[in-house]
Amino acid sequence: MLGELRSTTQKFTAVLPVPRAIEAVEAMMSALWDGQTSRHGKQHPTVPETLEAARAAVHLATTLVQWFTSGMVTRRP
Repeated sequence: MLGELRSTTQKFTAVLPVPRAIEAVEAMMSALWDGQTSRHGKQHPTVPETLEAARAAVHLATTLVQWFTSGMVTRRP
C-alpha cells in the first residue's frame, strides 16, 4: 500500500482541507513500516521493540485503516 501511495500520490485525496494531507498519510504509513521491523516474520534482524512502541504502532495502524475504510482518504477515479 505504501508503494502504491508513493507512486500515485496525485491519485489520492483526503477530506482534511489542508495542504499536503496525502503526504501526511504517507509519512504515517512510512513511520509504521519503518518503525515496526518484526512484522510478518521478516527474514532480516529486527530492532528490539518496546511495549510503548508496539502500542503506538497499533494506534497508528488503526487510525490509517479507519481513514481508508471510512473514505477519509480515497483514490480519485
